[in-house]
Amino acid sequence: MLSLNQLEERHLGALAGLRDAESIELLDSRHGDIGPAFEEIEPLVLFDEAWGDLHLDADMLGDSLRFEVAAHWESGPAHPPFSGEYRIPSPTEILTQGRMPSSGLPQTEFRRSFLAQLRYIDNAYESSRGFMTFLRTVAGASPLEVWYSDLAGTGEAPYPPGYVKLDLTFTEYVETLLLTKGLHGWQYLFADVSLTDPALQHISDGLRNGLNALPDIFPGLDYAPLLRRMEARR
Repeated sequence: MLSLNQLEERHLGALAGLRDAESIELLDSRHGDIGPAFEEIEPLVLFDEAWGDLHLDADMLGDSLRFEVAAHWESGPAHPPFSGEYRIPSPTEILTQGRMPSSGLPQTEFRRSFLAQLRYIDNAYESSRGFMTFLRTVAGASPLEVWYSDLAGTGEAPYPPGYVKLDLTFTEYVETLLLTKGLHGWQYLFADVSLTDPALQHISDGLRNGLNALPDIFPGLDYAPLLRRMEARR
């Protein structure tokens, strides 16, 4: 029987923490069986002909999550409304999912190429919020970029509307989820955006409610860095 690595144990512990928190209503949680790690899935060019010179980040080849892990939750009546959701696919699903289908919207050649490079690593798997986080698979890039897409009117040309780059690597993203619990909108704390933007008002309200409440719900975790990021984007 395969044993869990440290990151996997921490993520299962995070699910248990959400399940046990009296101020959280856990709507769904799941985790899959242990599968191959990133370092065991090769050669990458078998999954995309453009990946001949693609190299995954060194820390992705270490102790990464080897199974799907997901949760969907909302705050209880004792707090102002906030909620969270995440689903990290297994390495096999990330690498074999293929290119995203065309959105049907008018696209420049740059946008078509950009979208073809994206593989989702997190998404709104149960709610209708529509967010997705992607790994941008560009040969020669180090580290690989992480991008976030929401229904909000963010982003700048030449990229497609709604896409923002995050100041996180893949591994940092997966580790930060242990702190944020998938709080809706947390990704904007690592993007070059203003949370006073009217397009983000509905997100920033819930984000603020959550960051004010989570330190009391999970007193063993340090939310000060996230609160500082929130203030820097006001």
